[in-house]
Amino acid sequence: MTNNKRSQLKQIENIFINYYKKIGVLEDQKKDIKNYLSKFLRERFVERILFTVMSELENIKLAEKSILITGLSHELASVLLKWGAVPDNITVADLCPQAIKKAKALFSSSIKFSKISLDKFSFNDDDFDIIVCFNYLSNIPVNEYIEKLAAEFYRVIKPGGVAFISFTNEIASYEDMQLSGLLRTYQPEEILPYFKNYKLINLLHFFPYNFDLFFIENEHVFPKKIGYIEDILIEQNHRYTDSLLLLTK
Repeated sequence: MTNNKRSQLKQIENIFINYYKKIGVLEDQKKDIKNYLSKFLRERFVERILFTVMSELENIKLAEKSILITGLSHELASVLLKWGAVPDNITVADLCPQAIKKAKALFSSSIKFSKISLDKFSFNDDDFDIIVCFNYLSNIPVNEYIEKLAAEFYRVIKPGGVAFISFTNEIASYEDMQLSGLLRTYQPEEILPYFKNYKLINLLHFFPYNFDLFFIENEHVFPKKIGYIEDILIEQNHRYTDSLLLLTK
């Protein structure tokens, strides 16, 4: 690895460290309730999507599935365990060693933990049935490493496996980005080429029109189709928009 690439990877790792600090992942107490609420809401609707899709897909028995969880979706491990996943079959991975340390303190010791590098995972080919990557793409400033990350996910997912990969799209405002702590947004046409080797699954097949994925006070979370990417909208006084890809190999 060249010094330039090593420097780039270290820079990206520091971006994730600062991001996790801002949203309270590395803190015992949540310092900013707005950031924590944003994180809470986004995790709940991702959980609902996972549950709905997995309930509809045939032969999805989590006890038999190997699962890779990366990014802000760390706490989904506890949800997947409640749904029947086996701890030995779950791997929680991250670029940030501090996040791994925090995750180890939260979860069963039988769950596997791995510090990953964007350019090459330490996992075998066709290793996982399910991959969850929540908003990693929106904190990677170098496009080359988004391409490498997409390629590594493709390499390690099993044929017929499913990957849930989210990112923040261009509809998000500056205030939205400040609240979320994320670095960048994407237009759909920017993201799709990175995942050209995958097969896209239409998420709206799993949800009726205007189906609420989550509701809290005056917040409604529901899916909306934009092109081939399904947008998950949270609307109140401010709108925060994520896009979610459901992919298979």
